Amino acid sequence: MKQDILSYENSKGTPLKGILTYPVDFDPSKKYPVVVYIYSLLSGSADKYLYPDWGNTGFNKRTLIENGYFVFQPDILFDKRGTGISALDCVNSGLDEIINHSNVDASRLGLTGHSLGGYETNFIATHSKRFAAYVSGASLGDVPHFYFSFSDFFNVANYMRFENGQFEMAVPYAENKDLYFRNNPINYVENVSAPVLIWAGKKDTNTPLDQPMSFFMGLLRNDKKAVALLYDNQEHSLKDDSEEIKDFNNKVMDWWNYF
Repeated sequence: MKQDILSYENSKGTPLKGILTYPVDFDPSKKYPVVVYIYSLLSGSADKYLYPDWGNTGFNKRTLIENGYFVFQPDILFDKRGTGISALDCVNSGLDEIINHSNVDASRLGLTGHSLGGYETNFIATHSKRFAAYVSGASLGDVPHFYFSFSDFFNVANYMRFENGQFEMAVPYAENKDLYFRNNPINYVENVSAPVLIWAGKKDTNTPLDQPMSFFMGLLRNDKKAVALLYDNQEHSLKDDSEEIKDFNNKVMDWWNYF
């Protein structure tokens, strides 16, 4: 196994890193497809052992590299432009770095994320034409609707998660509605240009089912290629050793291999 830790900047000059992990049995004379996995800061995971296991979000780096894929994990840092726009910029900057690699096939890139990463995937899918396919898990589709809701999982008002939490929007909706509008995936769903696989657990209380389904219905209404996989007995992540985790991981690999 081999990996590179890349250093680069986003469009605002913010230093970033990304992990590029090579396919097993890498052949320097060939070009390979790339699966890009996003969340927030991922470069710190470069020292993690790659377990041959079912991924509880449908992502397992070792499985991908054993099946002939590069895996790229770019850092994402949020700024005053908002969660989605910042993520888009950081991912584009990372892609600009890896497409110069002589063995990366820039025409065969896939993007995936779960939870916050699923929201980022949805948003990027509405603004990018660089990816051949997407996989989005337990994701937000409609930011204002989620902002004005209550989290049974964390037992807090969800607006706190935007103003003071991981979404880092920093201002209330009432004070900057345009910021929330510009970072809301559903507002741009008609621009999606590649197939999207959306998955969710019907018992998820962290990201309720109406969120991923709102984005899915937006895709359907605009005649986009989309599939939704909904698991009756699963929550925010898939349970280890369940039949669903095996089913989903196999379907995700089929998705990447096909598209």
